[in-house]
Amino acid sequence: MNPIHHKIKEQKIVPLFYNASFEVSKSIIQTLYDAGIRVVEYTNRGAQALENFKNLKEYSISECPDLFLGIGTIKNTEELDLFINAEADFIITPVINEELIRHAKGRNSLIIPGCLTPSEVNIAFQNDLKLVKIFPADVVGKKYIQSIKAVFPGMDFMPTGGISSEFEDIKEWLNGGAIAVGQGSALIQNNRSLEDLKSKVHELLNQLKS
Repeated sequence: MNPIHHKIKEQKIVPLFYNASFEVSKSIIQTLYDAGIRVVEYTNRGAQALENFKNLKEYSISECPDLFLGIGTIKNTEELDLFINAEADFIITPVINEELIRHAKGRNSLIIPGCLTPSEVNIAFQNDLKLVKIFPADVVGKKYIQSIKAVFPGMDFMPTGGISSEFEDIKEWLNGGAIAVGQGSALIQNNRSLEDLKSKVHELLNQLKS
């Protein structure tokens, strides 16, 4: 198993966010790291995303040495190349695209595509991928993964989109066949202090270990 895939499975939550400010982004990364997070998705959702990512990667190498920092919301090969060149540890896409899969493989980069239907999951399966993002997860519900999992042996699923940051909700997704869940605005809220974020993440990680 790819070491990033393994760490996602172990961590059970993958925080994801974008902020136009590098300083704010850096503080969030450090807070997540201090709370025990070792896999983070920074999303390509603003004009500052690439420059911020380059600086965050440089920062994390020195201050968060065992952090896997990936990029999300990649939709074409041009974006993929830019962020792989910026040393993204992995690529997450909102959609399934065979050209992107081939391109990522050609660059020896882990790609986690976004899928919704069994037909889309099958594209990933036929391309020998082992992990897909189910997106948007809140559309299909917590029983969906279990209902399609047996059809795709060896495939792992990470639902993302509209998932609460409450332990019981996350646990239901995990019990329903997910190996981890993406955690965006429910966890990294604009009005949440860094101290509260650290406390929340630390608590979640401890609960998910039990």
